[in-house]
Amino acid sequence: MGVSWAQTDLAVGRNHMSHHHTTTIVLIATLALTVATASAGPQARVAGIVVGTAGEPIVGATVTITSEALPKYSKVTETDAGGEFKVLILDATYTYLFTATAPGFLDYKQEIKVPVGTNDNYFTFELSTPTELEATRQQEFMEQPGYHEYGEAMELMDEGKTAEARARLEAALAAMPDLIEALEALAGIDYDSGDNELALASARRCLEEDDESLPCLAVAANATTNLGDNKAHEVYIARYQALKPDDPSTIFNQAAGLLNKMDDDGARPLLEECLAIDPSFGKCLFEYGMLLLRTGDLEGAKAQLNKFLEVAPEGPDATAAAETVKYL
Repeated sequence: MGVSWAQTDLAVGRNHMSHHHTTTIVLIATLALTVATASAGPQARVAGIVVGTAGEPIVGATVTITSEALPKYSKVTETDAGGEFKVLILDATYTYLFTATAPGFLDYKQEIKVPVGTNDNYFTFELSTPTELEATRQQEFMEQPGYHEYGEAMELMDEGKTAEARARLEAALAAMPDLIEALEALAGIDYDSGDNELALASARRCLEEDDESLPCLAVAANATTNLGDNKAHEVYIARYQALKPDDPSTIFNQAAGLLNKMDDDGARPLLEECLAIDPSFGKCLFEYGMLLLRTGDLEGAKAQLNKFLEVAPEGPDATAAAETVKYL
């Protein structure tokens, strides 16, 4: 009986050990299965290409992936010889910010949220240069009402079609009455036409919108001079000079006032200042040359008048300058 008991006990022990061993294996297998499932579940693959605005692949562009929800997460990759990239998103339950950069191009940013478990996500990141972006913005800007007609007017001006250009400027102002660029251009066209009354009216219309418009102040000052309204001229020229004291035209006008009073000593430093700012300013070259002639500096006068003839060979004072040089 004792032997039987021992054998029975041994058998029970074996069954217990066998059962324990089997249970352990099952637990390990279950754990492995659980880990594998957790690792593969939220993943997704993202691929794409980085190109320029003409569609050309950008090789070696940097693509950086970040997420606001994961402050410490950052993944960086580069495009291959075809401009393409591929990344594995370990947790596709979040939204990611893709930033593409390349030398000579502006950064491109795009937020991306792809479905969990997907492998066919493909994106195109188009990078533009600063020049291209500015051109695009300018084009969009010029397509706005008012600006569109203004752009057409400028093209007509370049073609020498002044009357047609003026009509388009009026159309621009009908769409946008305070479009200062159109008002300034209109005043300039009217002044160049020789109609000083119309030019002054256009300049005043412009100055009602912007009382510091230098082109319109210049038109108003010149038109009032031509109309013989010296009082109005002094008002407009004073406003112009206050806004742009170092403009060669402003300095020349100051010098001309002194020259008209036969004050060569007062005019000389102003003419020299004018030429220091703009060595090719024709009126200052001519008047400075004649001033030097009057003061006995014949070589200096000849040099200044020759420079004048180089920059303004068809100017209103060209004949006088050429005759004077012959004399010298």
